[in-house]
Amino acid sequence: MYYFDCLCEVGPRNAKDAAAPWTTRDILGCMDRCGIAGALVTHTLSIQDDPIHARKLLARETARAPKRLFPVWVALPGDAGDGDASPAALLKSMAQHRVRAVKLFPKTHNWPITASIIGPWLEALERAEILTLINFSELPGSKPGESFNGSYETLDWMLGAFPRLPVLLQDMWWSTQRVILPLMARHRNLHIEFSTFQVNRGIEEYAERFGPERLLFATGLPDKSAGAARAFIDYAQIPRRDKELIAGGNLTRLLGGVRPEAPRFRMDALCRRAAAGKPMAGAVADAHCHVLPRGAGGTGVNVMFRGDAKGILESRSPLGVKTSALMSWMGPASSEPLEGNRIVSEAVRKYPGHFLGLVSINPTHLSARTLMAEVRRRVEREGFIGLKPYGRLGLGYTHPLYDPCWKYADRRGLYTLLHLGGAAGGIEVVHALAEKYPDAQWVVAHSGTSFDVARRVAAEMLRHPNVWAELTLTSVTNGLIEWLVRAVGDDRILFGTDAPMRDPRPQLGWVVWANVPAASRRRILGENFQRLLAMRKMQGRAAGPMKGASR
Repeated sequence: MYYFDCLCEVGPRNAKDAAAPWTTRDILGCMDRCGIAGALVTHTLSIQDDPIHARKLLARETARAPKRLFPVWVALPGDAGDGDASPAALLKSMAQHRVRAVKLFPKTHNWPITASIIGPWLEALERAEILTLINFSELPGSKPGESFNGSYETLDWMLGAFPRLPVLLQDMWWSTQRVILPLMARHRNLHIEFSTFQVNRGIEEYAERFGPERLLFATGLPDKSAGAARAFIDYAQIPRRDKELIAGGNLTRLLGGVRPEAPRFRMDALCRRAAAGKPMAGAVADAHCHVLPRGAGGTGVNVMFRGDAKGILESRSPLGVKTSALMSWMGPASSEPLEGNRIVSEAVRKYPGHFLGLVSINPTHLSARTLMAEVRRRVEREGFIGLKPYGRLGLGYTHPLYDPCWKYADRRGLYTLLHLGGAAGGIEVVHALAEKYPDAQWVVAHSGTSFDVARRVAAEMLRHPNVWAELTLTSVTNGLIEWLVRAVGDDRILFGTDAPMRDPRPQLGWVVWANVPAASRRRILGENFQRLLAMRKMQGRAAGPMKGASR
């Protein structure tokens, strides 16, 4: 089985963090470390600047590894006189340079997706059977919070008008499923990739519904972790033949037989287990996991296949995750803490040792007396291990209404998972809480969002020994784990998944394939979480890890 990446960009990038990898050498290094044989590559200047001139620069970069890097040209309709003269001229030039794929950026390059503008070009690409790529964000109505009607209607027209044109939709996110699912059902020429589309159980669900032939492997290098993308396929619960198609076979077919050649890759023991789809050994613990009510597969807004406790257990068991810190979706996201906590309690009781509860706290809907009675009940009688506030309440974490909760956490050495941003406040609230409540532990959720976020969290970790970084986010930022380990060490970084909103496998792969010592990866995957649990105090004495947490 070989991995052939359909989404990679080379060249300089706007607003790139100084710490982020970006060169072709960086990309090849990531591919070597993660066992990626080859990649389709687009030059960033064909997006940010002149697509025609950028083709020369792209040829220079792909020449560094001609058997592993394959060019994607950005097509620009020639109506204004600065693009390709005609569809025939584009196809002739592509044939001369052995280019087998094009990508469209209508929104970025300010041209309308209408039949009169793009129709003749799509017709020519269809006749030549050229793989045509487009990002979801380039479609009308594709921004979060907008109606997806424009996105759906545009793709529905393109795919229906040119049914033999192979179209690869890229860079969708998990909240777009109500657009993607009906399009996949109606158009057999639509193909998708999963670099950002980290749908819970997505590989299995989409392979079963639409066949594995329309699913492709993509990394999003150099921005995203190649190991994260790889783990999604390696741990997929589908036949080996289907994995082979998704990993590289489908892209080779769509490119007319193009197949990369790569050297033999070296992997350490952790990576070999992941590459073989085997469970991780040792203490692996998910510090950030949600749960839906029994039998639920979504929240109305978002589709989350098999998102109840049973489904989560089935998804995580092949990975070797021994325990998950569980909080409801309903409590934090929908402001219903009591029912949310009941759902968590039910999961903890039904699967003892596999799930550890966090208490959703909501001082805007509950009186102080009711709130603290709920906290004490869940912690002291049911063994919940920490607290979970959320910013959707419109209340800053340093608001006095939260004080009883924080005093209680401080007395008992509990940890609180803080999702920053919006009304909740930024990194300044972590500083204030860590100073005021030194015996409570403060875990910053989504610290892996970006280098900028990680840098702010790291600064507080260096100031306060009771501040921790939890990584999970769809961005799976390439190189960030390595940077964070260098900045603060490896003893207060936690693995989390945020399942079932996103699939747990990319989050695991992000850590497993990180370029840090194996001992550091094992600490992040679970050993650090064990130490965090050991800091809890029961009746004035420190408590050891909870029963079942390491088994």
